[in-house]
Amino acid sequence: MSKNKIQNYIILEFLKNYATLLFIFSLVIWLMQAVRLLDLVYQDGNTFFVYIQYTIFQLPKIIARLSVIIFFITIFWTLNNLEESNEIKTISFFGIEIKILFFKFVKFSLFFAFILIFFKAFIVPYFNKKSRDLLLEEGIGSFSNLIKENNFNNPSRKTTIYVEEKNKIGELKNIIIFQEEEPGKNKVIIARNGIVTKIKDENYFVTEKGIVQEMDPNGTISQITFDKTATDIKNFKKKSADYYKFNELSFSELLNKYLNDTDGQKLGALSELLNMFLAPLIIPSLLLLLSSLFLSREYKISKKLLKFYLFVIGFFLIFILEYLLSYSGKNIFFGYITLIYLTLLFILNLYATNKSFKNAAV
Repeated sequence: MSKNKIQNYIILEFLKNYATLLFIFSLVIWLMQAVRLLDLVYQDGNTFFVYIQYTIFQLPKIIARLSVIIFFITIFWTLNNLEESNEIKTISFFGIEIKILFFKFVKFSLFFAFILIFFKAFIVPYFNKKSRDLLLEEGIGSFSNLIKENNFNNPSRKTTIYVEEKNKIGELKNIIIFQEEEPGKNKVIIARNGIVTKIKDENYFVTEKGIVQEMDPNGTISQITFDKTATDIKNFKKKSADYYKFNELSFSELLNKYLNDTDGQKLGALSELLNMFLAPLIIPSLLLLLSSLFLSREYKISKKLLKFYLFVIGFFLIFILEYLLSYSGKNIFFGYITLIYLTLLFILNLYATNKSFKNAAV
């Protein structure tokens, strides 16, 4: 078996395990989030098709959030399997120097980290923006579900509806609708009956026997009566905000906000940029941390206990990174601390791994 085939075998084992774990954990979290997002239909009035699209667009964000922790678990799993099955020892018989092999895997981990940076900087913001646009552009599809009787309802932005009575088939009685069409211009509709119905495959809110009062910016009020009027539900604007969150902005947009700082959002943009570029850089350190365990022959405590300790330490190191990144949006000092933390962590783990090679068991 050639050296390249052995190296490829170990990398393929890692990728297979990584894909398996990432799929399982992502699917579980996605399903949990999909249940929570059902409010998009029952409270925000979106169609079920919009709900499905929106939940699918959340997958890249979930994958990005899990990638580092799944990498650590997979490295531990893969190295442990290779060590327990004596495959690491067997490799030395093929003339492959373990030290060289492991440092090639460090290079692979760096490449993997840069792939994750690209994914977080370009792919995730793209789908986050798509999900945001989806909610903003789609009209309200299940308007009747949003209305409760004897209550002031806010099914959409700038619209308040009071309904005295609502029966089981969605018919409404004694309705008051207040709409802010634009600053200083308001409209009030008072109707005896109302219902959501389809007209030419479009949903309309039909009201009967009422009056419409409109007030212009000058305070002038006009009034008309009607027997029946229909309003396209798409005209009701969603409650969703019409601005983007930082995690929905592309790398170039975040960089522009950070450099220009015209709206006082410099720290928020910096925090998101650091999360994109620094979080994946802990990956090589995690590989070095675990490789030092599986290469050393001298243990002051049992190897199983040492594995447990290093597994907990790995999670703790990831937790510290997440903590520092979360505070970098409040104080730029934490951004510098995060960079120093990652640098020192890599140097210390590199030193520990080099020391382990001197006492390597193979």
